[in-house]
Amino acid sequence: MGTWGKGLLDSDAACDALGDLCDQIVSDIVRLGDAPDATDELCAAVGVLLQLSAYDFRSRRGTGIVTATQNHATQIERLSADAQRVMRRVMAGEGAELAEQPDPDSAVHADIFKKGARTSRFGERHPDLFQNPRGAAYVQSIANRCVESIEEELRDEGTWSDLCREAGSMGLLGVLAVLAPCSVPRATIESWNEKARKGLAELRQRKDDDLEFHEAYYANLDRAFDILAARFAG
Repeated sequence: MGTWGKGLLDSDAACDALGDLCDQIVSDIVRLGDAPDATDELCAAVGVLLQLSAYDFRSRRGTGIVTATQNHATQIERLSADAQRVMRRVMAGEGAELAEQPDPDSAVHADIFKKGARTSRFGERHPDLFQNPRGAAYVQSIANRCVESIEEELRDEGTWSDLCREAGSMGLLGVLAVLAPCSVPRATIESWNEKARKGLAELRQRKDDDLEFHEAYYANLDRAFDILAARFAG
């Protein structure tokens, strides 16, 4: 697996983990498109994908996203004005353009995920797509998938000292940093941080040849964990 920077998404493994999650969301959108009573969940799935991946709207799978949303055109007309505006653009095949608008709220920590970045890797959030309980529950389900992926990889103590290459799920910390509404137990975040710190301590003890790089990468992990701890403090 290649690693080219200290950002949490600066590796093949992390990009693959994010890509796999986006594949799941696209599949959700196509499935929800065939369920007439699932407009709330469909809008939430589209909203999450707008935050995570412009690529999926312009890929060969983009046609499926357009069709799924068009299947709910009548129900979408009953949504709030902003939700209608966003979903109409997706129905018109303009999802990629929407998804390319960076999230201004997460620009402050953009370089944690992409080395040297000054604008967010993630797209703008459209809160009206998540304003009802069923939409919010979908967002929480995506957060739960991220937590499960991270937990699974961190069960192996051997990954703790090489998280930049061995734990692609560290890139999903960025997803958790921008998803809302959702929650993650603070104790869970603290346990991840503790394992990362133990991994860095091991690298320092054995005086790893790439210690300078690892120090910078693990410093970004620390910053990401701090952001999540603050988000989910309640």
